[in-house]
Amino acid sequence: MGTVFLARHPRLPRKVAVKLLNADVSVDPDLRARFEREGTVVAQLDHPGIVSVLDRGVEHGQPWLAMQYVPGTDASRLDPRTLNPQRAVRIISEVATALDHAHSRGILHRDVKPANILLAAPEAGHPERAVLTDFGIARVLTSNTQHTSTGNLTATIAYASPEQLSGDPLDPRSDQYSLGCTLFALLAGHPPFAATDPGQVVAAHLVKPVPPLPRPDVPPQLNHVIARAMAKNPAERFGSTGEFAAAAAAALRGGTPVTTPVPFPPAAQPTPPSAYPVQLGYVPGQSQVDAPAARAPWGALCAMAFAVVIICLGRAAQGTGLPRLRHDMHASIGQVGWLNLIDLLAYTAPLLLAARLGDRFGPKRIQLAGLTVFVLGSAGAGLAASMGMLSVAHAIQGLGAGLVLPQLLSVLVRTVPPRQRGVAAGIWAAAWALGGLAGPFAGAVLTSTGSWRWTALAEVPAGLVALALTAAVPRLPRLRTPPDPGGHLIFGAGVVATVAGFGRADEWGTTGWALGVAGLLVLGVFALVQAGRTGAGTPGPSRIAALPSLATAILATALTAMIFLFFVYLEMEQDLSAEHAALMLVPAAIIAAVSAPIFGMFSDRVHPAALPAAGFGLLCVTAFGALALMTMHLPVVALAILGALGGLALGCTWASLAAAAARTLPSERPGTGAASYTAAWLIGSAVGGPVIGVLFGNRLRATGFGFGMHPGSSSLLDKYSTALSQTMLLPAGLLILGAIVSALLRRPRTASTPAGDPTMRPY
Repeated sequence: MGTVFLARHPRLPRKVAVKLLNADVSVDPDLRARFEREGTVVAQLDHPGIVSVLDRGVEHGQPWLAMQYVPGTDASRLDPRTLNPQRAVRIISEVATALDHAHSRGILHRDVKPANILLAAPEAGHPERAVLTDFGIARVLTSNTQHTSTGNLTATIAYASPEQLSGDPLDPRSDQYSLGCTLFALLAGHPPFAATDPGQVVAAHLVKPVPPLPRPDVPPQLNHVIARAMAKNPAERFGSTGEFAAAAAAALRGGTPVTTPVPFPPAAQPTPPSAYPVQLGYVPGQSQVDAPAARAPWGALCAMAFAVVIICLGRAAQGTGLPRLRHDMHASIGQVGWLNLIDLLAYTAPLLLAARLGDRFGPKRIQLAGLTVFVLGSAGAGLAASMGMLSVAHAIQGLGAGLVLPQLLSVLVRTVPPRQRGVAAGIWAAAWALGGLAGPFAGAVLTSTGSWRWTALAEVPAGLVALALTAAVPRLPRLRTPPDPGGHLIFGAGVVATVAGFGRADEWGTTGWALGVAGLLVLGVFALVQAGRTGAGTPGPSRIAALPSLATAILATALTAMIFLFFVYLEMEQDLSAEHAALMLVPAAIIAAVSAPIFGMFSDRVHPAALPAAGFGLLCVTAFGALALMTMHLPVVALAILGALGGLALGCTWASLAAAAARTLPSERPGTGAASYTAAWLIGSAVGGPVIGVLFGNRLRATGFGFGMHPGSSSLLDKYSTALSQTMLLPAGLLILGAIVSALLRRPRTASTPAGDPTMRPY
């Protein structure tokens, strides 16, 4: 951004530092404003611990600042092995004095870090002196303007406060947090939350406790002082940076630091930032060798997963109430089919836009908005008086669900290291499995004991609980992802064509099938293009990113087909009620949900292809076992045991595929990948139902099954079982294909650490 030259004053015998804005960025109005802002802000400060600005001007269109020259080095170059705690605390104390001076004049620095602390070399009679510099992103508390990012880091996230990362209002306690990080870094050689992935760093600042300093010469009291200065809640920090420095000095002397929070003086009231001040990127100048790994915020992930369970549970539950709905609303089969189609389109088509909105405004905000819309739609669906009102309510409900569904995977990618995403991906898979497999039973119980309306109204209190849990989730910073209207259009067109084509193929015939296939081709092209873009940011071929989504789509198609045949067999051949048939899926749901995080944990330790291929193989055994049971007319208990085995296989396959997908998604732009992977499952589910229904009808006709035959005749049962077993060959074949695709999975290579420091140093 800028270059600093050592120069001589043209009229006085003194050296000055001249900072010149580079020509390639001097035409950028935001960068130019940031550069000029530094001169304006620092000119208001007169303190020996702050580098002073002597003059400014423009030369050949390039702005320049003439600044005080401080001979020496900066604090980032200090070796922690030779830096004793007393010197580190003295440096921090001098910087704290300078910060208090700036704060008293209503100015926040917002980028306190070792690289911005100059150490004036000792001179005759003068000891080393710490001088604070680089007020390029400083802000006046009373100003209504806010400097924004323009593509480079506007604050180093390794030293940024939680409120700065969350976009909350700032006050001087934000600089105190950064100064606490700086003291830790001076003594440890790395920031308190150092990692190669910026998403891990952000998550650690938001939820992780401050680790103790790894030095035996540091008293425990100093760790307590740093922890208080870096409290997540600003109200729990010291009343000023000077008070923090005094407590640190007292801790070194063996005194007891102040532990009662001091109320912050109300003199400086911040104005809410109008634009988010931090853009994610590489954290320069820090050692990555011994950096502590950030842990995922498991509570936040589980809270967001609960919302996914509610949505999947509700969608599956409403399907079991359709016969009663049709009777009560005097609706035709076609109207009910369109109701399903509207619901599916509403939450599938906007997935990509929802994920991008999560990147832009934060996944927490979008999930809260989505849950609010979902609850309103659920209430409307439960109270609808006509099919028209019900269709509108389902569209609103689906739109809310679409806003929510990609956010969990996006947060997972941004907060969990790539090689530790297995358990988190298992939580994601468990949420989908529990909601999708237990939903039919919940819907059957609600419908049989009350009404089909209960399946919608029950989602209102459940959605409110999900809202409360999501409200407690920490906010992640907004990401500046480039707009992609073309991608949104292609994705939406592919989804609409696929869902509408296959969903209405029974009415549209060949046109519907052709439209559905065309939609799949469009989505395939979109997936390959996006995988290529992902590949540009991470090493490895683009197929690494596309294969997990393809395998997941195959799994969804096969699973939907198997569940369809499962219900047909239990209700038609075993003469079970819908409630008892759905109950047979509950053990599989529980086993899949419990086992998914466990298999996810193991997926981090083995080859990416091992568990998915094994899971697909076990599902194949389940499918062929079900085929044999249907043919031999064995008791239902045997099928329940086989279903439990299928639940274990599903937990293994689903979690390991989700983990493989999550490892390929970059944390700096997770939205597109999260939406694409989520859509892969939903599209597979949308395709599986119509395809298996058509095939089953075809096999019934091929066996000579006739609806005029005597219901209790053995011939009818034999023909029915034959058609079922022949149709089961399709999901079995798909599972074999899924195993083959899974065998091609590879672990992506770790991205190389970018070199260079994109931030500008004063000297």
